Amino acid sequence: MNEIKLIGLTGATGVIGNRLLAALASTYPEVTIRCFARNIPSDRLGGNVEWFQGDLMSEADCGEFVHGLAAVGHLAQSNTPAISDRHWPSDLVSNIGATLNLLEALRRRGGDPCHFLFASSGGSVYGHGNPSGGLYSEDMPCHPLSPYGIQKLAIEHYLHLASQQGWLTASILRFSNVYGAILPPERRQGLIGVSVSRMLEGKSIQIFGSEETVRDYVHVDDAVSAAVLGLFQKSPFQIYNIGAGIGHSVREVLEILERVSRCPVVKESSDFGKHSFRLTPRVVLSIEKAQRELGWEPKVSLEEGISTLWNSSVQPHGK
Repeated sequence: MNEIKLIGLTGATGVIGNRLLAALASTYPEVTIRCFARNIPSDRLGGNVEWFQGDLMSEADCGEFVHGLAAVGHLAQSNTPAISDRHWPSDLVSNIGATLNLLEALRRRGGDPCHFLFASSGGSVYGHGNPSGGLYSEDMPCHPLSPYGIQKLAIEHYLHLASQQGWLTASILRFSNVYGAILPPERRQGLIGVSVSRMLEGKSIQIFGSEETVRDYVHVDDAVSAAVLGLFQKSPFQIYNIGAGIGHSVREVLEILERVSRCPVVKESSDFGKHSFRLTPRVVLSIEKAQRELGWEPKVSLEEGISTLWNSSVQPHGK
């Protein structure tokens, strides 16, 4: 850890990236964090944080950004599972193309291998339901059911190839459903954050598919703690599931939200995207490898996390 003096971070204005940036800046004051952003935020952190304005689609920008980096946290993503099927070519270019520009810049710069942390998706890469009905482990076959999952898996393979060629090392974090921030009410992904937003606006909650669909929900603070550990990991190439290791149905999530908010949940069915992407009935991740090798443990229970999000969100609304 001591030899890492400069970390690059993409997606620093996103839900996970913003909190990861804050955690790194406060915990490691001796490390400089260089954030890649198309538009630099007005409320940006200072101190040991520097901002690089550019476009991941620009090879020149990527080349300048990676100069001197000992590690990169790549969290930038321009799509979600629900919208990734709209136009395959542009979706591929904006995600795989942008990532490959970043990787090519690292390959061309030479020098010591950079460590690359990649935010993958435990909810999308595995695809078909687990025949045993149990937990998904990192060594299970992956059969993604959306372009989003295909792209994540393809980038994992590129990183594996790069590690075999010896010009970078990589930690892949397959995040389950990360929650902990309020999300726009019109968004099609992020059940908890969207539901809180819609309830605050007096809107019904849209249900995509069955209320019995089960997912593994991990709080953003737990996701961030895993990302910090992954950034400083030294193995040539490793994949880790990052989740709670516990499944909850949509119905159970909304029951918790109703309980902590003390407000009735009004639901409506939606057929959005039913012809463009398929929902696996149950996805729950095994987190034993991350516990064993990273020393990581999720600490925030689902009820605690939803309660904290609700209480922090209602304050500005005077409720």
